[in-house]
Amino acid sequence: MIITTADEIRAIEVREDEIGTKFLALMEKAGSGCAGLIMDEYAPEDGPVTVVCGSGKNGGDGFVIARKLLRAGYDVCAVLAFGEPKAADAIENFRRANDLAVPMFSWGTPEAEEAVKTAQVLVDCMFGIGFRGAANELQSEVFSAMNEAPGDTVSIDVPSGVVTDTGEVLGTAVKAAWTIAISTLKPLHVLYPAREYCGDVRILDIGLLPESYAAVTPRLHTLDGEEAAALLPVRSRTAHKNDAGHILSLCGSYRMPGAACLCANAALRAGAGLLTAAYPEPAYPAVSSHLTEAMSLPLPAASDGTISVDALPVLNGFLEKATVLVAGCGLGQSDDVRAVLTDLLKMFDGPVLLDADALNNLAGDLSVLKARTAPTVLTPHPGEMAKLTGTPVSELLSDRVSAAKSFADEYGVTVLLKGPDTVIASFETENIFVNTTGNEGLAKGGSGDTLSGILGAFLAQGTAPFEAAAAAAYYHGKSAEFCALDRSLRSVLATDLIEALPFVLP
Repeated sequence: MIITTADEIRAIEVREDEIGTKFLALMEKAGSGCAGLIMDEYAPEDGPVTVVCGSGKNGGDGFVIARKLLRAGYDVCAVLAFGEPKAADAIENFRRANDLAVPMFSWGTPEAEEAVKTAQVLVDCMFGIGFRGAANELQSEVFSAMNEAPGDTVSIDVPSGVVTDTGEVLGTAVKAAWTIAISTLKPLHVLYPAREYCGDVRILDIGLLPESYAAVTPRLHTLDGEEAAALLPVRSRTAHKNDAGHILSLCGSYRMPGAACLCANAALRAGAGLLTAAYPEPAYPAVSSHLTEAMSLPLPAASDGTISVDALPVLNGFLEKATVLVAGCGLGQSDDVRAVLTDLLKMFDGPVLLDADALNNLAGDLSVLKARTAPTVLTPHPGEMAKLTGTPVSELLSDRVSAAKSFADEYGVTVLLKGPDTVIASFETENIFVNTTGNEGLAKGGSGDTLSGILGAFLAQGTAPFEAAAAAAYYHGKSAEFCALDRSLRSVLATDLIEALPFVLP
């Protein structure tokens, strides 16, 4: 599913105006569709509706909405937040609404303020994709009044006050109960903090021609269920375990044995045919008691309970059997761990997934990444990404898409940058996935270990790294959503995510 920037959707609409539906008719279709969705949610007897209109094209949509609701029997009025409209199509729809005697009030009058305070539904049609920067004093006053009103706010395309292409909220902004995305998702619908201001996002298809969409090539995408399932191979009835890959999982330590178990069990639940769990020998009692389907490979350990460099001969002997190497979960940090990881990355010519302490150990010298020719996937959270790049977390979070893509291109890897809006980028394509599944139940230790296992399993089954990472983020999030069906999100554990996988995977 494409995500279009402000310039991209403008180009699509310009093309539509040239070959299909003219701008004025497009505004009518958009406003009519939005009015229909509002009528599906609220009945006339539920209470009054106030449509708050700006002076641009988004305001024009608002006048269409007000006109449609009035004709359907709703108690509706329009508030002119910043004066009468200035865009030509909006002026025409302002005239049509006036001709139908839609009540109109200008902001600053008692009638306008009362209409906002008493509305059952507030429709935000002030800015749309055109808002930039931070709200000024007047805009903040209107936005705050809407946020303080008891009625539900429905934003048309974009909650006023948020920046479309970056998802930034630099000042006061409207907080919507739900947002109607016209034609396509925009970056603000999937990127935080703006996503929090959108509420429930619903896409309204207004019937733009396929030829109009061909005017641009959006690089941002997200997945729906059908698209995610299509990324994974169909398992043949004649398949055997070796067809689904053999993962060598180098995870865990004496202090963090659970990471090895979570990663391994998630990988097996996600379809890996075979898995050998390699971990320091002191972790054997804890690990072995929780792994029944995986093969076990205890390794020589250092005095701190992490793997020793003496483990290298044993691991190198297993590399020929492995389809995929997953490394990092709970490994700990030491010179020995760093030496082992560096050697394995040089020796192994299959796909490698690096998470957690694999990233922390390698952060000081990433030359081994550039030297690899086989696929490499990194799954950092923002703190780990900051160590890898030497960039402050706050700067990374201000543009997660660029941070992930720049690193992927520089080091020839695939990056899954974790977060509530996980970003997946690869040096092999200009396309970028932004994941929209999941919930706050994932905010618990072990969630990342399960994600590594899922992603490793998809790689082992033959899915390409970029697509495997996108699918793993999607199904990891869907597992959390499944858990939320019958338990408090506070109580969700990483083991719950693993147990949910059979119910969300195709």
